[in-house]
Amino acid sequence: MGGWEFGTFNRLFYPSKVRTAAGGGHKLEYYSQFFDSVEVNATFYNAAFTAEHSRRWLQDVSANKNFMFTVKLFHGFTHTFAATNDDVRSVRSLLEPIAAAEKLGGVLLQFPSSFINTLEHRKYLLQFSKVFYPYRVFIEVRHNSWDTPLVSNLLQEHKLHSVNVDLPRIRQHIPFKNEAWDGVAYYRLMGRNGAGWSSGERGDYCYSVRDLGSIAARVKAAVGGQPLPSSAFVVFHNVADYALNNGLQLQSLLERRPHVSRVIVRSVPTFQQIAVPTLPLPLFAQA
Repeated sequence: MGGWEFGTFNRLFYPSKVRTAAGGGHKLEYYSQFFDSVEVNATFYNAAFTAEHSRRWLQDVSANKNFMFTVKLFHGFTHTFAATNDDVRSVRSLLEPIAAAEKLGGVLLQFPSSFINTLEHRKYLLQFSKVFYPYRVFIEVRHNSWDTPLVSNLLQEHKLHSVNVDLPRIRQHIPFKNEAWDGVAYYRLMGRNGAGWSSGERGDYCYSVRDLGSIAARVKAAVGGQPLPSSAFVVFHNVADYALNNGLQLQSLLERRPHVSRVIVRSVPTFQQIAVPTLPLPLFAQA
């Protein structure tokens, strides 16, 4: 998922004792009982996160030995281009505890569709292989001018990973690709609501079972036909309640039958066939 702080999650996913905890405590801990990764998106809007935040996140997910973080970098690197050396140092400080714990899948740079393939922009991208070394760097570009084998080769030569982003087939959006390199694939699923893309409804899209079956086939092909390993990251960025549903549905299609609380199974009929209903885990027994 693209984060764990959503209003819809409070209504549908988090038990009352979790969602009312002071400062949002226990939400990530609860989330990590059902999912093995999260893309941290709050860092896109605010560069002030510190190592103290990352240490707290690590503590929250400590019960799930498979859990991994990816971290979306501050918009100053990708949209306003106003990031400073202080921002670089701040990011590295945040990442260091996660990397030391071997919980860092990589950092994500998501560029807007206005960021087109030019010599200047290519040179800009290549800097990140040095700026954030030795961390794995994922690059998401959205304009179809980047859709060339030469760009893929250039990124790989500089140890940068392309993101497979699913966007509505409008404007000059890059097509949904299926690239994996060095044993890692990254998918960001933004929904396919072309009509609402320019408004506040761009994420208002629920992937159908057919959609998800196609995505599952892509993931399996990218990782050699094996069930989803920790080195394949699939992140839903459609509306939060759709993202939650689709994330759990995809788990079942990837041969990982999700364990879901009985409350969700009762409220979402789709899950009655694919999920294992569970009681709250001990920490939340009274929730």
